[in-house]
Amino acid sequence: MPGVTSSCSVLGLISLMMSLALPVLAAAEIDWLPSSERWAQERALYQKAAAELDSGAWNRYQEMRDRLRDYPLGVDLDFSIKLGQLHDMTAEEARLFMTSAEGTPLASRFLVAYLRHKAQDRRWQSFLDVLDDVPEMPELQCYYYRAKLATGEREVAFQGAARLWNVGFSQDDACDPLFDRWIALRGLDDAVIWSRALKAFDAKNGHLIRYVKRFASVPLRRDLDELAAVYRRPSRVEGDHHQPSARHADILVSGVVRLAQLSPARAYQTFRSLREDDTFTEAHLRTVTSAIVRHSLFAERSPAPPDWVEAQIASLRDDDLTVIWLRNAIGDGEWEAVGIALEWLSPDLRAQDRWRYWSARSLEALGGKDPQSLWESLATARSFHGFLAADRLAVDYQLNAVSPTTPSQAFTGPTRLGVGRAQELLALGDWRQAKEQWRHTLNQMPQTERAALGQVALERGWPDLATDAANAGESWDRLDLRFPRSYWQTFQSVADELEVDPYELLSLARRESGLYPRARSKVGARGLMQLMPATARSVANDRDEVYGGASSLYDPSTNITLGATYYVDLLRRFEGNRVKALAAYNAGPSRVVRWTERDMEVDQWVDSIPFGETREYVQAVLAYLVIYRTRAEQPVSLLTEAERKELY
Repeated sequence: MPGVTSSCSVLGLISLMMSLALPVLAAAEIDWLPSSERWAQERALYQKAAAELDSGAWNRYQEMRDRLRDYPLGVDLDFSIKLGQLHDMTAEEARLFMTSAEGTPLASRFLVAYLRHKAQDRRWQSFLDVLDDVPEMPELQCYYYRAKLATGEREVAFQGAARLWNVGFSQDDACDPLFDRWIALRGLDDAVIWSRALKAFDAKNGHLIRYVKRFASVPLRRDLDELAAVYRRPSRVEGDHHQPSARHADILVSGVVRLAQLSPARAYQTFRSLREDDTFTEAHLRTVTSAIVRHSLFAERSPAPPDWVEAQIASLRDDDLTVIWLRNAIGDGEWEAVGIALEWLSPDLRAQDRWRYWSARSLEALGGKDPQSLWESLATARSFHGFLAADRLAVDYQLNAVSPTTPSQAFTGPTRLGVGRAQELLALGDWRQAKEQWRHTLNQMPQTERAALGQVALERGWPDLATDAANAGESWDRLDLRFPRSYWQTFQSVADELEVDPYELLSLARRESGLYPRARSKVGARGLMQLMPATARSVANDRDEVYGGASSLYDPSTNITLGATYYVDLLRRFEGNRVKALAAYNAGPSRVVRWTERDMEVDQWVDSIPFGETREYVQAVLAYLVIYRTRAEQPVSLLTEAERKELY
């Protein structure tokens, strides 16, 4: 068909999707959602239509497309065609397609393509006619204000330019013509230039500080030179003797904050010598104090004086700083200090299970007020700390689950299209696009309806999507959705081989990947157990098995086997202590060895683990194990007797 182009072969994409496909299980019937099996003929026709579209056989393609009118992936074919027609497409035609694609990510993807195309063609009115509001992407915002400028709305355009320019990083190149016009007609005042320079300093962007100097007045250039010098060598603020001014106060604050990263003690001494400067504002004082305190709490050497740090935390009432201080006090067993610092937390944070636990724990350690009522209240909570409290009282764990409800049949048309499209993408083996579609559908729904869609996923055999729905709907008590027994036979088989609890492995995978077999982290960990390829290769070699490469880690059986083997190796290294093994699985065994050089009880150690991710990870996996085994009516204990008695 003339004018039809595509950046990638539709047929090639389909072939890749089919190569990744897993067997589709028989699904429960839902009256508005035909099963995957019932769409088998349409799916085959869709693949043929995609092949015809790639070959350019328009007449045969059109006949097939007409027969796919009600098939959810028909919109994908239309998307490919519409991308090839952007040059001559009107805003009205674009809106019509986006309406037909409503409920899928294709609508917003198409909008981005349309806007970029019209911007590149300088067809600014067509660009604006398809929009109801300012786009979210900075690049498209730049085009949007350029369109406003081209169509005569200069004031709107220049207000947008001012907001986009005043940031601590370099903006998208699409902004350059807008900025050039704005600066040429309006100029840049020193206040805006200085504001951007300070943001660049905070963002550790020294190049940008030098760049904005070209627009500055002569007096401002001197201050920018000093700001750049302090950026390169923050110790310049020590013994500073410049004349006081508002901009120089900004320089001193930025310099002391940067110096605090290197030596909180030196920053503290400098701050003491400078704080009487009457050009310092209350905001300046709070910024510097917070920075020195934060870095002192983490500093192994050269912190600010402890008494001063404690006094500032009590005064600032900053939850982040208070929590860091509390973790240190908990690790040191300073129970009186813990009790005092808990009062510095905001009421909402203080009401969390974690801090209720440490309130009871500190009272118990000090032997004053009886914490029994606190323990009893906390023991009814479904959380790591709630389970710890239940253990202290020797009472049953409380799961507080709610029963499933009948899913609503009143889902909107876009919701039904999205679910159908997710189902067909799964049938074709395209897990990533199916996941994207599912999350898009959830985000477009009222939060109160999302759990009902999760039940649809559970009935269809999509456990990770059911969990996504429960999380998106904040349906924390729908344990049937949040904790499915996915790949259970594989977990059982591997657990039998390695002599480990299958629920333990399942809980680990639930935390690692949400039971999504194609999960991939930012650092490259893959699959259900989130294995790094290098770790997987090493484990496979130890098992005298051939390593199938990184792509093999998306196979659930391979991933569970290698991940479980690695976990069992860690258990052996740490003499069966699951708390340490789990921490090592997340952060590495060498770190755990360094972290266990003090004599702490297990609850202290877990809550004072230096890495927040690892701290939450250990607590989550152990709590998930309690939930899984309790739901399966299996005996369970949050911690073993040996784990409780060991010092860490």
